[in-house]
Amino acid sequence: MNSLLSKGVFLDRDGVINRKAPEGDYIRTWRELQFLPGVVEAVASLNDAGYLVFVATNQRGVATARIRMADLLEVHRSIQHEFARGGGIISQIYYCPHDTSAKCSCRKPQPGMLQQAAREHRLELKASWMIGDSVTDIEAGYAAGCRTVLLSPRSSSEVGSSMPTMVAEDLKSAVAQIRNLKDTGDGFVRTSQINFSRKLAL
Repeated sequence: MNSLLSKGVFLDRDGVINRKAPEGDYIRTWRELQFLPGVVEAVASLNDAGYLVFVATNQRGVATARIRMADLLEVHRSIQHEFARGGGIISQIYYCPHDTSAKCSCRKPQPGMLQQAAREHRLELKASWMIGDSVTDIEAGYAAGCRTVLLSPRSSSEVGSSMPTMVAEDLKSAVAQIRNLKDTGDGFVRTSQINFSRKLAL
């Protein structure tokens, strides 16, 4: 890895750092957002390990007028502020405000948000991670050349063709596993080195 480049961890937002809204609904305001247990400490642990941390989130509610842009930006400023108060630095929050029909390059599973972060923050994507709770997160990370963590898969059929580097129950567990892994020398941890069988049976 080029020593002048940084390594990053990309986090999906809803379902990874905060509780998801009910099915079909959206987190519209800061008052509606609830952090999941241990997420601030998990980000602080990533910072301590030398990772820059980013959020990459699809927010099509903006395009469908279910979320006001001003409210979305307030939510994101408040997330960064609250994490910083707890010792966890989120360097930047990237979001896609487009509807599915827009065919944009930023909406996951497209890798646009990750690639933009790599340009703006000089990241080595093959030494970086994407952590999410859906297959679209894993596909975005795979397309960008990142290693990936899928949170709480119910079966191996959820993984699809883009096999994650590993699976974990939550962000805290994912971070602990990332910190315990050893690189192979080319920036990747081999999938064959990870034991999927136990967790995929959950």
